[in-house]
Amino acid sequence: MRVRIVEMPEVKAAVIRSELGGEFTRAAWRRIRELLGGHGAVKNEDYGFVFIPEWQWANGVRELWTGVEVSGFEGLPDGLETITIPARTYAKLTVRGDMQVLDEAYGFLSQWFEREGIERDVTEGSLGFEANRLNPVNPFDIPRPELTFVDYDIYAPIKSGQAIETDRFPNIESVEVKAIPQRRVAGVERFVRQAEGEDPAVAIPAIWAEFHRLNDGWKDIRACGESFGLFTYAPPFGPGQDFLYLACVELAPGDDTPVPEGMTERVIPAHEFAVITHRGPLSHIHQAWGFFHGSWRLWHSNGYAAVDEFEYERYDERYLGPEQSESVIELHFPIAPASQPVPLTDKRIFDEKGGFELQDLRNAQVHMACLKGAELHGVDLRNASLEHVNFVHSTWQHIYFSNVHVKHIQLGGTVFEGIARPKAEVSSLEGEAGTDGWVNVEPVVFRDSDLSQAVFDNCRLNGVQLRGCEVEGMTIDGIPVAELLAGYAAAKSGS
Repeated sequence: MRVRIVEMPEVKAAVIRSELGGEFTRAAWRRIRELLGGHGAVKNEDYGFVFIPEWQWANGVRELWTGVEVSGFEGLPDGLETITIPARTYAKLTVRGDMQVLDEAYGFLSQWFEREGIERDVTEGSLGFEANRLNPVNPFDIPRPELTFVDYDIYAPIKSGQAIETDRFPNIESVEVKAIPQRRVAGVERFVRQAEGEDPAVAIPAIWAEFHRLNDGWKDIRACGESFGLFTYAPPFGPGQDFLYLACVELAPGDDTPVPEGMTERVIPAHEFAVITHRGPLSHIHQAWGFFHGSWRLWHSNGYAAVDEFEYERYDERYLGPEQSESVIELHFPIAPASQPVPLTDKRIFDEKGGFELQDLRNAQVHMACLKGAELHGVDLRNASLEHVNFVHSTWQHIYFSNVHVKHIQLGGTVFEGIARPKAEVSSLEGEAGTDGWVNVEPVVFRDSDLSQAVFDNCRLNGVQLRGCEVEGMTIDGIPVAELLAGYAAAKSGS
């Protein structure tokens, strides 16, 4: 379970008040359906609401209001009460699963309020509510003792005036650690070249379109019940890297039916996974990666580390289409037991550029520290000062090193590999340094440095200038530079 802090607009509802109890709630719902079935004022026919008088929690909730959200109260039939809840902030908890989950939900929510130090609004007139999904199964049509599965959201009102932030990942409903057996899958696989500017939001739908074309007459995805999108990465793992994407379905054990020509068969290994449930339009799916890599790994991983080699999407009957607000996709991130990162502070800051939640160590002073063997991951060191630092045998990957001044450095045995200039013709230094709107293409300068015995292997040196440098023993493709310069001088003087 995962609690999210959300802002909700004003809610208008037509309701019937009843005693607390499953049979009374269902009787109220039947009356609501009789009075408002097909009525034009009903705003969302996919949800049934149960409103809870928060002020009754202290002595036990005695009554509930059951109803539907409406666009207005004009023209409503007699026999209904109307309520208006102003726009406000809630703690939202999605409850989906068996009856044990239902029984645990409110206890979990109460513990969250206590742990986070946030005050729930239980003053007179404050209403919380449950938003029950009516599809594919309407829980109000099933007697309470026969109910085996629930799918609803709890909205618990938060008392105003508290310094809290809304959730940065509002579409992430839950995260669970699960051990999942091996899957044998088959589908259409293609390499997506993000580093060359290819947009995954365009490439991945094209791969699925090709899958559906080749799949015609082979596997009915609806009969399979689920499909998968498998990402495979080559190290080093990092943002914006290239990947293989496989749009696929699972093959049943013992299924030896030949796969269509143009498809690829793969095995997703058995593993432990952090399974993140995302509900909302596909355009918001980036929240799943931001939540996993930028929040869960740092604050909630409970002794697990990510295995940055592959991950996959799982689509089942809850996926309603790319633009549907109720579409559900599961993201499976492989993890392995590991030592838990030790937070250096409880303060947090959100990185708007990367979409990650970071420890807030701005302006901190760390003196006389031994970080031998330490792992620094997702660290923002803009404007930091490092003096008398020992980096022997360290590894740096995916480093934003623009406008850095490196002075009095011993570089023996150091390898610079895969260094690239920004893809821009001119610098743009107007925005915040280190963000997407800030680009620096000014020359890299080596000044008063000893680069003797250095090797430049397969490097692009267009426009490089050597001024006043000692070049004795320096060669270009085996040709001594001193001889080249002497020959150039001789030829020039002879002319």
